[in-house]
Amino acid sequence: MRHSEDLYFDTVSQIHMPHWSSGRVVLVGDAAYAPSFLSGQGTSLALVGAFVLAGELANHSNPADAFASYEQIVRPFVEANQALASSGGSILLPRSQEELDRRNRALAAAEFSADSGEHAAKRREVHSSLRLPNYNASLSMHTQHHG
Repeated sequence: MRHSEDLYFDTVSQIHMPHWSSGRVVLVGDAAYAPSFLSGQGTSLALVGAFVLAGELANHSNPADAFASYEQIVRPFVEANQALASSGGSILLPRSQEELDRRNRALAAAEFSADSGEHAAKRREVHSSLRLPNYNASLSMHTQHHG
């Protein structure tokens, strides 16, 4: 390897944790569920997670209940987005000279588009699959009862 002129090495990882909280500690974003850059959703998942976590903390007096609710709402969305990263990897991270050559030919011919075809339709479906809770309504009811 030290003397090779064509050595190429790279790795892409995801975080898959069985639980995102323990006691009064909760993880959000890449700390809990880094989807890898192949999903294109790292920032979106972090924002969604933070939004839902904040809303659930506001809606629950017990943090453990809020953490469990946050994970119940967000985990299916995270897992669906993480699954997207398993396809298309050979285009972005070729594992062989053949895959590298194929990618380079496709780019040179302008045939490669991240937003076309069946994979793009699946990405759009997954990216828009979560319906966020309306915390504004529950928060205003909460303040009316306690304010």
